[in-house]
Amino acid sequence: MKYLHILLFLVVSKGLSAQSGNSLTLRDCIEYALQNNITIRQSEAAVENSDNVLNQSKAQRLPAITGFLSGNGNTGRNVDPFTNGIVTQTIGTNNMGIGLNMPVFQGNRLKNAVERDKLSLEASLTDVQTQKNNIGLQVAVAYLNVLSAEDLIEVAQKQLEVTRLQYDRTQKLVEGGALPETNLYDLDAQKANDELSLINAENSRESAFLALKRTMNAPLEMMFSVVKSEVPDPEVLQPATSSAAVYQTALGFLPEIKAGRIRMNAADRNIAIARSLGYPTVSLSTNWGTAYSSVARRAAGMTSSSRQIPISAEFQGQTIPLVINWPESSYTMENIPYFNQLGNNQNLSFGMSVNIPIFNRFNVKYQTQSAEIQKKQVDLQNKATEIQVKQNIDQAYIDMLNARKKYAATLTQAQALNKAFIAAEKRYNAGAGTFVDYNLAKTNLDRANTNLIIAKYDYIFRTKVLDFYQNKPLEF
Repeated sequence: MKYLHILLFLVVSKGLSAQSGNSLTLRDCIEYALQNNITIRQSEAAVENSDNVLNQSKAQRLPAITGFLSGNGNTGRNVDPFTNGIVTQTIGTNNMGIGLNMPVFQGNRLKNAVERDKLSLEASLTDVQTQKNNIGLQVAVAYLNVLSAEDLIEVAQKQLEVTRLQYDRTQKLVEGGALPETNLYDLDAQKANDELSLINAENSRESAFLALKRTMNAPLEMMFSVVKSEVPDPEVLQPATSSAAVYQTALGFLPEIKAGRIRMNAADRNIAIARSLGYPTVSLSTNWGTAYSSVARRAAGMTSSSRQIPISAEFQGQTIPLVINWPESSYTMENIPYFNQLGNNQNLSFGMSVNIPIFNRFNVKYQTQSAEIQKKQVDLQNKATEIQVKQNIDQAYIDMLNARKKYAATLTQAQALNKAFIAAEKRYNAGAGTFVDYNLAKTNLDRANTNLIIAKYDYIFRTKVLDFYQNKPLEF
C-alpha cells in the first residue's frame, strides 16, 4: 500500500492553507519526516554512489595519461647510459617522460557499462522515491489517526454535554418533587462514565500524537496541533468499478513496476558486457621521454699542433733521412648541462595494439551465464512485485466493499438509535420511563456514534487507496 500519503494529503488538506502558530498540515508533517528520516538519507547516499559509478564508467572512455620521473645513483663499474660505454665511476641518472593510452574499441563494453550505470542510477532514484512514499504513508496514517481521535473527542464531549443537560433538567424536577432524588445519583454515575470516556478519548489523541511524532522522527517535546479539515462525505465517493481495471491502470504508472523494468534493461546491458569479453580490443598509445647522465661530456675546444716524425727513404742505393711534420689536434671535454641533455635526448613514439582473445578459460561463457541468471532473478522479482501489487489491489478492493457496507450499516444503526434515544429521553423526562432504559438508549447511541466515525474514516481510507492505484485526481 505504497504512495498513499499523496492520496491522504489531497484528501485531508485540499483547499486548506497552513495556519499560523504550531498548526501543521499533512504536507508539513511529511516534509518534516522526509528531512529527518535516516532511511531516506541512506537511500540518497546510494544515489550518490550510483552517480559516482556512472561518472567512473564515463571516464573509462577517456585517454589514460601517465607521467614518470626517476633519479638514480650508481657507483663502481657501470654502463654509461649516454654512450653505452663501460665506466668505473659514480654515475647519476635522471629519466622522465609521459605516456598516453586511449581505448579505441572494446567490444562496446564501455558503452554498455555507461548505459547500465545510467539505468542503475535511475533505479536508485526510484528507490529513494519508494522510501519517501513509505515514510509519507506512515505519516499520513498517523495523521489520519490523530484526526479520527479528535473527532472521537468531539463525540465524547457531546455525550458529556447531553448528560449534563439531563442532569440539570432532572435536578429541577427533583427539586420540584416530580422525580425522586435517586435519579440524580444515576445521572451522577452516568456523568462520571462520560467524563471517563472523554479522558480516554483525550488519552487516545495523545497516543496518536506520539505515534505521529515517532513517524516524523520529531522530539517528544515538540508541541504542535494538526490542521482540522473536513473530510469528504463517504456517501458522495464513487468506488472503483473492478479490481482488475484498477490493476491494469496501476501497471502503467507505479514506480515499483517502473523500477523493475529499468533493472531488466540493466540486466540486458550486463549480458552484453559479458559477451564483449570475447571480442578483440584495440587501443592507441604514444610516449615521450628524455634522460640525463652525469658522465655525459662534449668537446669544448680544439688546439692544433704538429709533431716531427723522422723517416728514411732509399734512392739509387742511398738512404736519405727525412722529417715529416704530422699535424695533431687536442680537445677539451666538458660536462653537458642538465637542461641541454633533456632537450637533446628527447624521444617520441606512437603505437597501436590489438588484443585478440583466443582462450580465456571459458571466462566469457561463465560470465555470460552469470549475467543471464541475474536477469532471470530480476524477472522473477518483477513478477513477484506485480503479484504483490495485484494482491494489494484485490485486498484494498475487498476492504473498500466491506468498509462501505459497514459504514452504511453503522449509519443506519446510528440513525435508528438516535431516534430510540430521543424517545427514551422523552419518556424519562415525562416520568414514564426508567433511568435504566434511558441509560441503555444513550449508551447504545454513544457507541454507534463512535463506530460511525471509525467506519467513516476507514471507508474514506479504502476508497482513496483505490483512487491512487487508478492515478485519479482527487477532487470532491
